[in-house]
Amino acid sequence: MTLVPRSPIPVLRELPDHAQLVLVDGADVLLHNEQIYWPAAFLKQQLDPGSMAVSIEAACDAAVYALPCPADSLVGMRFSRCPARQLLQSSLPGVFDQVGKALQLTHWLISHRYCGFCGQPLLAHPAERALQCPQCQHRVFPRISPCVIVLVRRDRHILLARHAGRGSATFSCLAGFMEVGETPEQTICREVKEETAIEVNNIRYVRSQSWPFPSQLMLGFHADHAGGEIRVDGDEILEARWFEADSLPAALPPPFSVAGQLIALFLQSLKV
Repeated sequence: MTLVPRSPIPVLRELPDHAQLVLVDGADVLLHNEQIYWPAAFLKQQLDPGSMAVSIEAACDAAVYALPCPADSLVGMRFSRCPARQLLQSSLPGVFDQVGKALQLTHWLISHRYCGFCGQPLLAHPAERALQCPQCQHRVFPRISPCVIVLVRRDRHILLARHAGRGSATFSCLAGFMEVGETPEQTICREVKEETAIEVNNIRYVRSQSWPFPSQLMLGFHADHAGGEIRVDGDEILEARWFEADSLPAALPPPFSVAGQLIALFLQSLKV
């Protein structure tokens, strides 16, 4: 039996022929016969054998790796490309997890090519999923950025907003990155206040979700309205409104997203 490489970040030539790869070009996944997995035995003959891959997981005899791969390197090969968001929305949970990991790990590889201390090219660590500087030994691990996302409730109403950086017609929950030294609860109070001038209390953790655009860990909460009237700056938040449970907007976050799940759980709680 061919063994899986000891390093979590092998080059293509080191992969066993039975390994499968997810090819990522920016925010797109490159599909092989409309499937997300490419056989390593085929790619070894077509791509640079020194290309660096990174392990997603290794289960039974089907090791799975992610490979950064610009579409123009697939010269002469038949493939199609699919926006990752579209693929994640239509995929089964197991595929969602693997594609999400592939997006995050390939983004990490291509955005950490040089040491931040001495400028030397980074190399794969021989035993950890990490990059290491051969000169100063500085290690770089995959980055995860914690974010909070919160659905604010007021009786049978919820606070939803249209964000400037997303689909302009979609109303969603409020969200933001955690700052240094903050707890998730402190971030929620700050973000909601900054974005809508609303104050909240009774903050309750609900669930989390890895969100690979490019490397967020979304921490989902419900919170109650504690005071204030809605006021937005029209820059980051275009519009924010209270919506009654029976009159929600047509354009809502997809059900697979943590935002969609927070809204669904609110609606379920009204039926108890």
